[in-house]
Amino acid sequence: ILSLACSPSGASFVCSAAAQSPMSHMDFSAVSSGGKSMNQVPGKLLLWDTKTMKQQLQFSLEPEPIAINCTAFNHNGNLLVTGAADGIVRLFDMQQHECAMSWKAHGGEVYSVEFSYDENTVYSIGGDGKFIQWNIHKSGLKVSEYDLPSEATGPFVLSGYSGYKQVQFPRGRLFAFDSEGNYMLTCSSTGGVIFKLNGEEKVLESCLSLGGHRAPVVTVDWSTAMDCGTCLTASMDGKIKLTTLLAQKS
Repeated sequence: ILSLACSPSGASFVCSAAAQSPMSHMDFSAVSSGGKSMNQVPGKLLLWDTKTMKQQLQFSLEPEPIAINCTAFNHNGNLLVTGAADGIVRLFDMQQHECAMSWKAHGGEVYSVEFSYDENTVYSIGGDGKFIQWNIHKSGLKVSEYDLPSEATGPFVLSGYSGYKQVQFPRGRLFAFDSEGNYMLTCSSTGGVIFKLNGEEKVLESCLSLGGHRAPVVTVDWSTAMDCGTCLTASMDGKIKLTTLLAQKS
């Protein structure tokens, strides 16, 4: 199971699954020599009913069945955005249960996708180290593109004694937004990092480093309920850190 996402209505959920590849236990030499991660295998995207726990349908994945790495619904569950191992972002109409549009988003796998605050765009992070904003009304139209450090996009590397390296490919959310979509939390080698999204200048401005981890952070989340922000960061050594950000009153 690569990804789960519950519809906002709670009536159904999507599940993406793929066959286990022989390369799942990968050594670092395979990565550094340009080896692919384990997801270049056939995959399925399924819709399940939460009450009956029965499969409702299997989505068609064109041009070929491929591992879907990440899934996210919009606020009312009418749209589902997915990112896949073939570098393609697919946008599904959940009323018709079919792919409304798809485009090649990254030169490598798509690791994480999210809708923007206004839901006119989606953001994606890929194995090419790019963080890209896409217009969902015009297929493949790029709104902005940023380069992220490798520690934010993976693969994540934990170095040990005598040259031992443990490598982990992304398996969860790599970025999360605050309640109004002005700031973004990402992974780093020592903790979470918060960037300000500056649309006019097309730059990511680093605002705050949360720190507190001794191993690379591999997934993050951010809740901004009740006037303060709660940032969750989780690292390769199994540690989870919860950071509370107090709101600044103007």
